[in-house]
Amino acid sequence: MSAATGIFAVLVLVFLVVGLAGTVFWLWALVDVLRRPDQQYTAAGQNKVLWLLVVLLGHFIGALIYLLVARPQLERAAAPRY
Repeated sequence: MSAATGIFAVLVLVFLVVGLAGTVFWLWALVDVLRRPDQQYTAAGQNKVLWLLVVLLGHFIGALIYLLVARPQLERAAAPRY
């Protein structure tokens, strides 16, 4: 096995792992969008259908945007108020 073949094999493995991790993250975000009740989105001033489309069509980037923008607002809306 030459050095170039070894480097190529490592790069393929890295791309496969990163791709799998990105897909798992995307699926997690998709499930998170779907499991939250509509009332929680309303209370947070968000739109469930819009976020579903962002995550569904945006794959990793859409899931990342959802995680950084919508999810914190949804968590605050779900938190009990004392």
